[in-house]
Amino acid sequence: MPNNQETNTEVHQESAPQFDLSDVSVLTELFEVVLYDVVRRSNMVSSSQLKQEEAVAMDKQSAAFLSAVLAGKNEQFIAKPYWTGDPLAGYLKLYMKERFEKVGVTEKELADTRAILQAACFEFICDVYALMKKFAQLESAEGFQSEGKRLCLMWAERMLGLKETDPIQI
Repeated sequence: MPNNQETNTEVHQESAPQFDLSDVSVLTELFEVVLYDVVRRSNMVSSSQLKQEEAVAMDKQSAAFLSAVLAGKNEQFIAKPYWTGDPLAGYLKLYMKERFEKVGVTEKELADTRAILQAACFEFICDVYALMKKFAQLESAEGFQSEGKRLCLMWAERMLGLKETDPIQI
């Protein structure tokens, strides 16, 4: 039977952060998880397993989850020093200013870190839908997977303030 010290150490290790937000591959995988969820929900709506309103609410929940991670509010993720949270939100508010304006997000709606991060994350979800629409019109599912990965990488790079290319033009 293990002693209490060993048990406490094991429990502490299980709850310790495991994913580093300064690692582009970690962020890419995080965006891929959300992309997969959006695609799954879209398929459920098209097969009448889920109502459109429910899917929209779930998309908002996905954006809220993603923004909480990027704000440093999820213990499973190690924050990038001097970047996660407020600095990232400030960067995105400037970097995505034109896009926010284009989709009707007002300055008042971008009043705090949480709102900015959530708006950016919801724009990622909009990009996923735009990509799905593009490949549906082409009637080609083959390219969606590789372009989806590119999209997730682009957003991961954006979240780190790195140079990125945008595969979706809105």
